Amino acid sequence: MRYWKGSIALSTTHDYPLLRQVLHSGFITHSQMFQFMRLDHYASSRNAFNNRVRRLVKHGLLIRHELPFINREAVYSVSKASASEMAGKGECGARPIDHLKSSDGQGHLHHSLDLNEIHLALKHTGALVYWTPETEIRSRNDLTTAGYWKYYDAVVVVRLAGQDCKFALEYERTPKAARQYLSVRQRIEQETSIAHFLYLMPNYDLLWFVADKLSECRRAVHFGLLKDFLQLTLALPVRRNGSPVSVTLTSVLTHGQAVQKTGSLWEDIAV
Repeated sequence: MRYWKGSIALSTTHDYPLLRQVLHSGFITHSQMFQFMRLDHYASSRNAFNNRVRRLVKHGLLIRHELPFINREAVYSVSKASASEMAGKGECGARPIDHLKSSDGQGHLHHSLDLNEIHLALKHTGALVYWTPETEIRSRNDLTTAGYWKYYDAVVVVRLAGQDCKFALEYERTPKAARQYLSVRQRIEQETSIAHFLYLMPNYDLLWFVADKLSECRRAVHFGLLKDFLQLTLALPVRRNGSPVSVTLTSVLTHGQAVQKTGSLWEDIAV
């Protein structure tokens, strides 16, 4: 088959999976893209992958952002042309993002990159069954009657002890205004499709702040630190709102009876 000069033929086994991942990530680094593609068996050769990315950038399907981050690579997002193409392939919420132009653009970008690390950490465990990204959650919430009560950062399903365990994931990189947590609490209390809620934070102070705001929530909400999750993943020590005891995330998800004390992680804060 012949193509018009300057056009591009997209591969269903390599290009579309890559564009789909960037679409759902929002922003993503070069190495994060490669890790996702390698773990999903869409890429093995780093050189071939690099050439593919350059080709997609050249044809205006990926946007390369040159940003002055310390120890950060170039960051990518999808273009309007790419989002339009993916929408035609049935992708939910397929639209480009321009948050870098907004006042909180840098915060959104860092949030996306950290969320990618959380997603990759789960994929490396081999226990991840499904990761529903915020793009799909928003589409379901806005366009159907079968959505969730909140725009979660992700809804995750992992397989533990032979059972599929589902939880809503929120990564709180920066605090919201205190009054906004009342609405968050109300939405979590109204949720009927999810039994477990996990909040990850980058530091103790923010963890204490969010846990305090949700301490009276009638649903069980668990809190943990990002750095510990990236190291321990499902063995992460978490603490439930209103409880002084820490247990592992695995125990929470599997309704484990054994309470595992992890005092050193929480001894410096009181919720």
